[in-house]
Amino acid sequence: MPDFASYGWRKRGGHPAFRVARKAEAGDDWPTVVTTCQQALAADPGHLEAAWLLAAGLGKLGKLDALVAPLQVAAAGDFGKWGPASLELPELQSFLATPIGEAWRRRIEKDGIAYVAALARSVIITAGGDLYAYDADGTRWHRITRTYGAVIGVLRVGPSRIAYVTRQRSVKDKKTTLAVGLIDLARGKSSRPVELGTKGPITIAYSSKTNPGIWIGAGAPRATSWRRFDEDYLLTALPAKSTRPPGPWLEVKGKTVRLHALPVSGVTADWDDKGLASAARLGKSGRVVTVPSPGLIDGNTATWSPDRSQIAFIAQLDDQCAAGAVNAAAFVADATTGTVTELERAADGLAVEWVGDRKLAIAGDGGVRIVDLDGTPPISLEGAVGLIPPRHRPTCTPPDPPDTDLPDDPDALESPTSPTAVNLDAGVVEPP
Repeated sequence: MPDFASYGWRKRGGHPAFRVARKAEAGDDWPTVVTTCQQALAADPGHLEAAWLLAAGLGKLGKLDALVAPLQVAAAGDFGKWGPASLELPELQSFLATPIGEAWRRRIEKDGIAYVAALARSVIITAGGDLYAYDADGTRWHRITRTYGAVIGVLRVGPSRIAYVTRQRSVKDKKTTLAVGLIDLARGKSSRPVELGTKGPITIAYSSKTNPGIWIGAGAPRATSWRRFDEDYLLTALPAKSTRPPGPWLEVKGKTVRLHALPVSGVTADWDDKGLASAARLGKSGRVVTVPSPGLIDGNTATWSPDRSQIAFIAQLDDQCAAGAVNAAAFVADATTGTVTELERAADGLAVEWVGDRKLAIAGDGGVRIVDLDGTPPISLEGAVGLIPPRHRPTCTPPDPPDTDLPDDPDALESPTSPTAVNLDAGVVEPP
């Protein structure tokens, strides 16, 4: 889609009719499904769920010639969810056996290659509590999680894989619980989050060697028991004496998420127990990097550019400040000269992530911007609020509000024709 707002169809005029269509689907009343989905699309042509369900309904009724148009709308708007799924849905199998259906299959297979390439060059951002891949080359937003606002934490677990944590109402007992899901950018696949059966705190880490997979520890920061979330989207208990694997890890407590990334390759400093230091030495050049006193560099935010010519980081400008004070700043330092340049300040914390050798994404008080270090005007991504790394929030930033139960969401459950159904009895997420 061209922007984040395009994904907001659940708040637009076509959604009341779509809810009627969902009830008709549950009652196996497919003529009503088709009629009410058409009404939803008449009110809002960008309602992708209505387009998908209309295509399924037309397939169910044998009206194969009419289903191509709504199917195109759904697959083009959210290819990751409805592109490959259109080749598997039972209601579309008769269509796929036709010459046009065979052409559709070839097109989906071809577009799948372009979709994965777009994800590879995109910056991953958070907006409205979900993850999107923003492709600057095509100025397009690709939705990669579909929790409708439940994502609270993200951790890279490989060059092309991302673990994400949600806070949601349990389908089983209606209590608030944490859940974890996996995104494979190289395959263009996202799993549904699997409930962990706890409100936390938890620790999320990744092991590439012993018991490879995402590790989830009960209790933070000193986890006492570990489970592994594997490629089959299953949770498996790890041996009792397991300890957190090396590498970055997330600490999740309530709605607060903190990234622990020390040590950072090629950087040494006298880090305190919060990962802060007044100066850092860049190993290859030996240059010492500092920020204006009494500022402190947050080592957990330090990140090298892909060519390792620059290092970006967040600094806390003062260890004492009033609530609401602008007390965090994003900096970039040249690895050869040690020259430090300030890029942005914020009161509500900052996060940085490289988009290219000379381009940096910054999440701050005004949302997310892509900044070109060579001087090209920055690009603002309207609706985006964060990046994969959580924001560094100065010690004077007020804490998050108390943990409370979540309200019931009438749209929380997927349609039976959804390509990402969850087998709740078995506790297994079926791959999309």
